[in-house]
Amino acid sequence: SMIDKGFWQDVMRSGALLGVIMSLSLLVEQYVMVCSSLSLATCSLVYCVEWCSVAVFFIIALYRLVRRRAAQCDPQQGFSYGQALAYVLMTSLLTGVVVGVAHMIFISAISYESYVEGMLRRIDEMRSIMVATGGGNYNNLFEQMVSGLRSAEQPTILTYVITSANNYILCGGVIGFIIASFVRREPKTRVEE
Repeated sequence: SMIDKGFWQDVMRSGALLGVIMSLSLLVEQYVMVCSSLSLATCSLVYCVEWCSVAVFFIIALYRLVRRRAAQCDPQQGFSYGQALAYVLMTSLLTGVVVGVAHMIFISAISYESYVEGMLRRIDEMRSIMVATGGGNYNNLFEQMVSGLRSAEQPTILTYVITSANNYILCGGVIGFIIASFVRREPKTRVEE
């Protein structure tokens, strides 16, 4: 079959590896935003640089993993666009599941209340900056954000996993459409003379 046992083992291995790396990235982002005492400006800079770096890493890693999978395929069968896209989507899905679980573990470890307090501290910093710079009256927006955070229930593990998997499938899908066109390999046919 076009998608065999080796395909699924490779997807599991690749998804788990990317999941662990992307989870570490998420933990750095969450720690910096919620737990650190860095200023909002420093925090935002660290977050942006880290996020951009990890996005580039994710794209390059996906490309290399799919290219490796294509190279392992039987030249007579080739590696179709559909197989390449399926590989990217399934690897992204598994990555998202691992990241969702890691996110839930992180928030449980620091406690949901501490997470909410950390977010409220950042919102308060944003409000202070807006007031100090005369950036308009956003009090209503800030009040809605605060009341939304305070009244929200702690998400379940399923919520974390589904949200994360959904995000990674969307990103993986967009990236996958492009990557798949580069790595696909047409089947080699013997030419009889």
